[in-house]
Amino acid sequence: MKRILQVILSITGITLPLFAIDVGQPAFNFKLNDDSNKTIQLSDYKGKWVVLYFFPKADTPGCTTQGKEYTKMYDKFTSSNAVVFGISTDDVEALKKFKEKYGFKHTLLSDPKGEVAKSYNVRVMFGLCSRDTILINPDSKVEKIYRGVDPGADPYKVLDYITSKKM
Repeated sequence: MKRILQVILSITGITLPLFAIDVGQPAFNFKLNDDSNKTIQLSDYKGKWVVLYFFPKADTPGCTTQGKEYTKMYDKFTSSNAVVFGISTDDVEALKKFKEKYGFKHTLLSDPKGEVAKSYNVRVMFGLCSRDTILINPDSKVEKIYRGVDPGADPYKVLDYITSKKM
């Protein structure tokens, strides 16, 4: 009965998919278009820490705060062998405008159907992703999952974790 309910809810987009990736498992190797309409493939970043921060909607207060904080810390992430991607269901043009408006240094990715989000157990409701962050280690495995993050504190927690692993 539980499985049937999960399937029904998953199909309607109300809950999480049945076979989502969890900590310790290989990361889902996705291909998404970035804010300049270039295709980004996760497997191209093997050997680096990869931060996937999912956000609901471009140019809204929380999403702007989170993007600004990741931009402030961009050089620290880069020097820690990490790449940062912000992901939402917004289209490429909306992400391009959002990035340009605030001068974000990191790349934004368009997941229009929420398929990548769902593969990482990120809820997608009414076409919007929940605010979750997935950290992928240099071996391309899911290292850490942060659910319902505080947009201002998220980048600091993620960077602290990465730098603690380098010691």
